[in-house]
Amino acid sequence: MTHGDSLTLTVEATHRSLEDRMRAARAVHLEPERRPRDSTDAFLAATSRHLAAVEAVLVPRVRERVPGGVGVAKEYLERARDLEQTLTLVKARLYGEAHAIYLSWARLWGAVQGQLLEHNRLELGLVAALVRYDDPDDLDGLAQRVFDSETHGPTRPHPHLPHTGMFSLVARRVWAMADRFWDAAEGRVVPQPVAPKKHRHDSLLAQYLVGDPHFQGDAPVTEHRHRPRHPGGGPGPA
Repeated sequence: MTHGDSLTLTVEATHRSLEDRMRAARAVHLEPERRPRDSTDAFLAATSRHLAAVEAVLVPRVRERVPGGVGVAKEYLERARDLEQTLTLVKARLYGEAHAIYLSWARLWGAVQGQLLEHNRLELGLVAALVRYDDPDDLDGLAQRVFDSETHGPTRPHPHLPHTGMFSLVARRVWAMADRFWDAAEGRVVPQPVAPKKHRHDSLLAQYLVGDPHFQGDAPVTEHRHRPRHPGGGPGPA
């Protein structure tokens, strides 16, 4: 693996998991003898956690490290909020809330499918931008940070919470605690997030030293890392 592959592979695996959960939840509504609540709750919880984690970890990073990142992050957040709003309607319909009871399941799931695919496309754009512009030595820990944030994140969609800034972090923590309380009270299914993919040394020398030689044709002989810079702006001593 090269730097950034752990993040890319983890996000791609999460997207596949969310899409699989969406298809399972959608299919259950065509089979009245089954319990649609469990599979739908699992999809809602997994997706809500992932959206919150991307907003907490990747969006601020893109705004800070990527040229034009403010605009890229803004487009992502708009589409993520659209998805959250639709997820809120799915949950309301599932639990029989008066304002949503007459909504068509077919239209709801059709909207979810289209919005989830668009969200996933834009999130992969965030990841690609970070791989291109961020410090390679800082990328490898981002997958773990996303996972940790998902593990402790809210399990229900909250489209009206602030999505950027310090207050958004506080709001997510408060609602995550409230969500866990109600999840336990209602017996909701809350699956674990997708575990981050491990970063492996990819230089030929590193592969040899750790006993994991793959000898890719494009692997460097040794792994290059950025040297820390002194306050004066020059490179550190060799």
